[in-house]
Amino acid sequence: MKTVLLLSQPDDIHAAAVAEALARKGVESLLLHTSDFPTRATETVRFQQGQRSVRLRGPGLELAEHSIGVVWNRRPTLVIDEERIHPADHDFVELGCDTFRRSLLDTLAPEAFWVNPQRAVERSSKLRQHQFALDVGLEVPDTLYTNDPAEIRAFLREHGGQVVYKPFKMTAWRDDAKHYMTFTSLLTEAQLVEDELLSVVPGIYQARVDKAYELRVTMMGHRALTARVRSQETRTGQLDWRKAYGELRMEPFALPTAVLERCKALMRRLDIVFGCFDFIVRPDGRYVFLEVNQAGQFLFVENYSGLPLLDAFTEFLRQGSPDFDWRHERVAIRYSDVKEAALRRLERDRALHVTEPEATWYEGPSRPSLTS
Repeated sequence: MKTVLLLSQPDDIHAAAVAEALARKGVESLLLHTSDFPTRATETVRFQQGQRSVRLRGPGLELAEHSIGVVWNRRPTLVIDEERIHPADHDFVELGCDTFRRSLLDTLAPEAFWVNPQRAVERSSKLRQHQFALDVGLEVPDTLYTNDPAEIRAFLREHGGQVVYKPFKMTAWRDDAKHYMTFTSLLTEAQLVEDELLSVVPGIYQARVDKAYELRVTMMGHRALTARVRSQETRTGQLDWRKAYGELRMEPFALPTAVLERCKALMRRLDIVFGCFDFIVRPDGRYVFLEVNQAGQFLFVENYSGLPLLDAFTEFLRQGSPDFDWRHERVAIRYSDVKEAALRRLERDRALHVTEPEATWYEGPSRPSLTS
């Protein structure tokens, strides 16, 4: 069997756990720490005498393209070493590295089974998802994507002030005492900042939907493993269940066939074979689609619900097919079986590989120390 290539970075517990689980199933895999490029790793594409070859080299790594059978396009990144270049050259270096890396991933191992193809990853925007969800018959909340203050205020009035705000991408800040994250938030017109600030960055403004409960649907190929998220029983997670990890409960759930078929149709439109779907189930039983994350997290769902997601996912990669053969009664590995080994692997990898700089913005009276 050819190698399963995992594209990620040293701080990714999902990649480490999957690598450990694959090893215990006797599957050869390679965890490529993409953050090593360009500082500690080289990536080469050669066209010579009518033939193409690709070689990836880095710490403990020597890989040729022809040996790759399956690729998990989990969390690729690159890290520019600011100390090695002049500040005036930063944009030139970053653009060159990013353009080359995107091109490489778009053409690497064309015969391999990709989870998910790079072209699909780059085209799975929220607006594209929204349109395709409507096209396949999924119900979606009324949503406004804009930086126009007049449109925002009009939308709030149209929906009686029952609107939530979401950023296009989650951002974090910290000071000397706390970390702050951007979660889904209820928004009123009185809370709006000045028009000049509203117009600076587009946001997502969405009509609030009444909830009975929510669903996290992990689609692997044609198979769905679904957890009911009892968000409305929590104190802090009724609007955004990510805020209620300490008190949240999940349980396995049977997704109706009609909803499952629409999820499959949306995946076909987006050209993806893996995705984590988020749904609201209204008190009247209607299913409302929110989004699908093509590189979504799933280990925490196994922790909460008991669904054997790690075992199913490793079989998905091992067999390299959307129609992979897997059954609950044949589960061989649980996340709890490999968690300690995966954490030890993370510690080793942090010492050997380049890690991404902290993405948190610091706000405080003084510059934080390097060890804070």
